[in-house]
Amino acid sequence: MSQRSILALMYTVDLLRQRGVECDAVLARHGLDPARLDPNGEIERDRELAVLTALLPLAGDPAFGFEMGQRFGLAGYGPLTMLLMTSRSAFEGFQLGVRYQALTYLYGELSLVPGEQDTALILKPIALPPTVRRMLIDRDMTGTFRLVNDLQTQLGLDLAPREVWLPYPRPAETAFYEDYFRCPVKFDQPWAQASIRNRDLATPLPFHNQAAQDLYRSQCDALLARRSGAAEGLAERVVAYLDLFLGDFPDAARAAATFDLPERSFRRRLGAEGRGYQTLLDQVRLRKARALLADSSLSMERIADRLGYSEPAAFIRAFRRWTGLPPAKYRKTMQDPG
Repeated sequence: MSQRSILALMYTVDLLRQRGVECDAVLARHGLDPARLDPNGEIERDRELAVLTALLPLAGDPAFGFEMGQRFGLAGYGPLTMLLMTSRSAFEGFQLGVRYQALTYLYGELSLVPGEQDTALILKPIALPPTVRRMLIDRDMTGTFRLVNDLQTQLGLDLAPREVWLPYPRPAETAFYEDYFRCPVKFDQPWAQASIRNRDLATPLPFHNQAAQDLYRSQCDALLARRSGAAEGLAERVVAYLDLFLGDFPDAARAAATFDLPERSFRRRLGAEGRGYQTLLDQVRLRKARALLADSSLSMERIADRLGYSEPAAFIRAFRRWTGLPPAKYRKTMQDPG
């Protein structure tokens, strides 16, 4: 089951709260607590879509998708951003964007179709609930436009679209569409599309570096493999769910409710897969602990708190049980291997 970064959902919840929308009840129904979400976590695409389908109508604004998409800056795409920036040309960057589109937040299939003078960047949306279809298409098109704009600002390019298509009837609010995209916009089209001049796409990029690009490509490949290769067993789905959290992790009863199972059935099914709930929770905590020890200067108190321990001593005992090493020694080994 495909996974994606939790960041897009966190951005959306933040925007809705700024509008005075109460999100907690909807999130709780899907087993989520925004105060405890890990920005590095990943969420199943279907779970995210279910949450958005419940949340977005609460905005009371059919054009809310534009505001959502404008939150998708370069930092939200991880190594994909650097892969695009180190491409030979803008066209190669777009090709790589299509190749690694599963690392984005899109609800659709992206393709690149060259023509004689222009190249069409096409987005064919998946079947979306009618109540949120326009908002999510607007979000995806605006988010893509924001990414291209940020890249061209960084790289000194001009990738302005010549024309934009949108696959829904012309809405009452149309003025800001052309204002935003700065080109003609056509509605009632078979798919979403932005047409860009071939001569603009042929522009060499100033930061092309093959060694760096190979590094970022390998990082994207690893991330893509992990997200797309998740097993369908309950245990792996529970691990993916627990990965979303920092601080207080859900107990077994709450996790069971998230998967629409009585706790007894939940534990029995995990047992049948040879994985107890505490074992899965320890697995997630260990992975997060290793990352925090290796990549941060956080104190043991802060790390213990982020992993849901009431005191550092409990975390230190647990880490020693998992690895045979005290966390301070593990950190020294990782940060100063020589």
